[in-house]
Amino acid sequence: MIADRTAAATTGWPLAVCPTLILLALTMAAPARSEGALALGLPKDVVKQGVAAGYAVNHPNPVSAQEQALKECRTFVMEPQATTKLCKIVSTFRDQCLSIAMDPQAGTPGFGWAIANTKDLAEKDALSRCAATAGRDRDKFCKIDVTKCDGQQ
Repeated sequence: MIADRTAAATTGWPLAVCPTLILLALTMAAPARSEGALALGLPKDVVKQGVAAGYAVNHPNPVSAQEQALKECRTFVMEPQATTKLCKIVSTFRDQCLSIAMDPQAGTPGFGWAIANTKDLAEKDALSRCAATAGRDRDKFCKIDVTKCDGQQ
């Protein structure tokens, strides 16, 4: 109580305002949590059945990020329902970047994903993983399909 009176006396602020300002400063200084998740539907035969993917970034908690990623994966319209039924969370992350790379030609196996601390590293790793699954004749065709960074707009 004495500290409050001293603060009020030296700043000229009313006693009731000082604790409110301190609380406001503490809540504004705390960074907002930014959660992300990746869900994939990966069948045994990617060439015939494709890959379903869903992701979420900038969610307030891991549960909502996972729910959004699964929802997107399960409603992925470009792949058969048998593939979208396989969707499951493969990774969660906070304040990192997600990148997905694939061979753009239909009926090819090239696919890779990565989560890393930077956009460049996520893209590099995703391209490397795509090339590893594409086969020798298609490994140079892998392209980044999407890159999203959590904690950024």
